[in-house]
Amino acid sequence: MRRSKLKPRFQLALDIVTWEKAKQLASSLLDYVDIIEVGTPLILRYGLSIVTEIKSLVGEKKVFADTKIVDAGGWETEESLRSGADMVSVLAGASFFTLQEAKEVCRERGAQLVVDTIDFFFPCPEKMKEIREVNPDFLSLHLASDAFQKGESWLEVMEKSPFLREGGYSFMVAGGISAVSLPQIMKEVSPAVVVVGSAITNSPHPEEEAREIRRIIDEFEF
Repeated sequence: MRRSKLKPRFQLALDIVTWEKAKQLASSLLDYVDIIEVGTPLILRYGLSIVTEIKSLVGEKKVFADTKIVDAGGWETEESLRSGADMVSVLAGASFFTLQEAKEVCRERGAQLVVDTIDFFFPCPEKMKEIREVNPDFLSLHLASDAFQKGESWLEVMEKSPFLREGGYSFMVAGGISAVSLPQIMKEVSPAVVVVGSAITNSPHPEEEAREIRRIIDEFEF
């Protein structure tokens, strides 16, 4: 496993929130986070214009458009980056050509590619070889929100993911992460990026939650 020698970056995921709440959270939590994620639900609700607006609010912070691209990799990546994103995602199950096209556009534009392995728990040597060849900037180990709500946990992700067993990636960890679960996940995965969404956005005290996540990350011992 490629273990990050740097402190993990903290990514705030803005998913099922209103336009106004997304802007308010992005602005108010800038001191704690490194990356602002405009989540798939937010993009579906408001379009890529929300990416443009969030980018205008966060200055030098990176904005990740969680596009979960599955086809038209070059075109959809270009549109996302043109809207202000610094990072985009492609699903691991997309074709090799889609992965390649997205990576090429990211390379040309100085952006970063995330390959999302959401619910990818079965070994598939050919697909794993393709992803290795594409060499994404980050590989997202992602617990699906539907699965999380039905009781699945990060234990299943860590036990089942063939990518985690294979190692050699800069891992992003996402899905159902909170201050309670984060220390064990960091110990087992040593991620490059920690993504926290609903634990903050649904909290009555989002700044306190963000501050605690930041503390856990900063005090983590490798």
